[in-house]
Amino acid sequence: MIARRLFASRTALAVLNKPTTTTATTRAVGRRFESTVKVGESSSESVRPPQQVARKKRPIGGFRGGVVGFLLGVTTAGAFGFIYLIEEYQKATSLVLCSVDELERSSLKVKEYVKKIEAVESDLEKVRANSATSQQVAQLKADWRKQSDILARDHLELKAHVWEIEQDVDSALGRSPSKPASSKSS
Repeated sequence: MIARRLFASRTALAVLNKPTTTTATTRAVGRRFESTVKVGESSSESVRPPQQVARKKRPIGGFRGGVVGFLLGVTTAGAFGFIYLIEEYQKATSLVLCSVDELERSSLKVKEYVKKIEAVESDLEKVRANSATSQQVAQLKADWRKQSDILARDHLELKAHVWEIEQDVDSALGRSPSKPASSKSS
């Protein structure tokens, strides 16, 4: 209480020591508004420029320093995180490009193999068109056997007919009958 009275009296003395100006204080907004009009003068006669009130620089407190430090740290961490993300993105992109190139090379090889396979298939179709099936081969074998049997029978019939002619010629010439043609060499 004594300290308040002492402070109030010092403030009152300081206000009394100002000889020419009146101070009006308004606390509605929490700021002071001062007019610099001399006592007894009207405002139209002369106006002095407002006096600059020297503000004290408040030192950065622990809370504001902590907020500034936090924001600085978050910004730095965000920048490094962003740079790391960009690098990882570039690495991933280069890996994807390498795999795309490899895929392109392998697809070209597959295309070449497909062309070779198609060429072989077309050749195979030509061979199939020109070749005989097993059924056709069996038919040809049966026809060959039949023809060989016919040829052998015709050959035997011809031999028999030639032998009969030899017999008729021998009997007409008066010679002794000859042996059958089977003993003679052909």
